[in-house]
Amino acid sequence: MALKLFPKTLAVMMVCAAQVGLWAQAPEKKVKDQAEYDLFTAVQKEADLNKKVQLLETWKQKYPDSDYKVDRLQILVQTYQGLGQGEKMYGAAKEILSLEPNNTFGLYMVTLLTESLKNTAADRLDFGEKATRTFIASLDDTFSAAKRPPNVAEQVWKTERTKLEIAARKTLVFIAKARKDNVAAEKEVMDILQITPNSGFMSYELGAAIVAQRKPEKQMAAIFHFARAAHYTGEDALPEATRKQVEAYLEKVYVTFHGSKEGLDGLVELARKSTFPPQDFRIKSAQEIIIEDENRLKAENPQLALWIGVKKELIGPNGTAYFEGTLKGAALPKLKGKVVSQTPAAKPKEILVALSTADTPEIKLRLETPMASKAEPGTEIEFEGGIAAEFVAEPPLLTLDIEKTQITGWPAAPRPAAAKPAGKRKKK
Repeated sequence: MALKLFPKTLAVMMVCAAQVGLWAQAPEKKVKDQAEYDLFTAVQKEADLNKKVQLLETWKQKYPDSDYKVDRLQILVQTYQGLGQGEKMYGAAKEILSLEPNNTFGLYMVTLLTESLKNTAADRLDFGEKATRTFIASLDDTFSAAKRPPNVAEQVWKTERTKLEIAARKTLVFIAKARKDNVAAEKEVMDILQITPNSGFMSYELGAAIVAQRKPEKQMAAIFHFARAAHYTGEDALPEATRKQVEAYLEKVYVTFHGSKEGLDGLVELARKSTFPPQDFRIKSAQEIIIEDENRLKAENPQLALWIGVKKELIGPNGTAYFEGTLKGAALPKLKGKVVSQTPAAKPKEILVALSTADTPEIKLRLETPMASKAEPGTEIEFEGGIAAEFVAEPPLLTLDIEKTQITGWPAAPRPAAAKPAGKRKKK
């Protein structure tokens, strides 16, 4: 006596499609006797899921070698699903694969449960990966045109195949992340985005996988994918609250990498339109911009460029050692700056000078002989050959001992007023 088994839902039918094809080619299955048939009938009719499990166990105990032992396990998996017992679902699905390693239903269930149960034991991950890759490899055959049921539209058939592949590939992402293999996670997410380009979730996952690799040369791509995740609003977009959080994170990492928000708006517009950055995509790093600015400054204002180089060393973590070991007692080349203040006001012996800003003192000129006159704040002067004598780190100030003859641009002392000629005395 043969049993006629019908999947109860379209989803189950789809993952069992390949298996249905095998049933059609395999020798006809038969129950051993009327008692087995009665057990099967009782299982089909039983609405209480706990009692159904008991009936299935009885069927297994009495007929361990039943022609329907795989079908029985499939029913058991679905019954455990109704009871919300994931681990028992996994155990039954794994038992299916021990009997039929390529069973589509078993592969599908192990694939989904590997991710949903979040068990990261090494053996579970290994078994889950093997099952998942086998399931993905089977999809072309499972969803071939020849196996499409007459009552399922062609586009629905193709769409369901795509959904199943995406679900399976998400399991591979989970496995890679559980192993802390961020390179593999990046590849798996890339594969998903090739299938379904419009996914804010996957763009975020891709950015996270790249950032976790801590490879400076890949950070630009990560920033692009965060921009995509933060601003993509179509199908499968991140929830609005999450997008706001990613947007704040994007601004932070962009400014850290680039040095400012300049160019961020253009990046966002590009990411809105494309899943992946173009081949020539790049963001200049803050270090690159500093080097470019330094090179431009060297060409346009070599004196200021020289001072900025010295100042960078002085305010760095080893500034005091640099001053004591390299700069102290050395004569500095010609520099240009603006007078900030002077002491005393009329004939100063100390002059505070700003070089890289308009009014922040950076150098103190200390003279033995005072200047013959005062200079107004903002007066531009040049000085050459001053000897580095002292350095204060907070706020940074370098003192140079210098002669007044080494300073040019200082206003000349006003000439004394000419004496009036004596007038003739009037005769009395």
